[in-house]
Amino acid sequence: MKEMTPLEDALAKLRIRIQQVASEQRRRERAQHLKTRLQVRTTVAEGQMATLQQVAESSNELVPSDRPLAGFRFYRDSGTELGLGYATAREPVIWMTNGTKTAALKSVAEIRDRYRDGWDFGTAAHPGVRIHIPNSRTEKILAPSEVFLKLRE
Repeated sequence: MKEMTPLEDALAKLRIRIQQVASEQRRRERAQHLKTRLQVRTTVAEGQMATLQQVAESSNELVPSDRPLAGFRFYRDSGTELGLGYATAREPVIWMTNGTKTAALKSVAEIRDRYRDGWDFGTAAHPGVRIHIPNSRTEKILAPSEVFLKLRE
């Protein structure tokens, strides 16, 4: 037991150090997260990020048409990153309807084509864009003018 006492003390000191390093790492990650959200809010306020509504309505290339939705990041005006579609989906999807039919769209070109043909965002029962918070099961439906996008780096 006498021989174990110094080893237990050393182990306790190492555990304390591990907790300190983990706390510092969480603090730095949180600071980086807040900085990123502030940058997004600033970019949105300056009008430098397009909304899904603007992308669907535009005839010019606000964003590349050939890109799948997986090639973009989606945000709210608060800077919160969003996922499109259901929380359990493997890839981002936007639902659009013409009143009788509903389609799951996975690219900007499909969204523009359907919008030009008179289709609206959402389903007949739930108009709008279904979003979720990444790494959670929280889902919500927003207007397409409230969802901002930018290319993934």
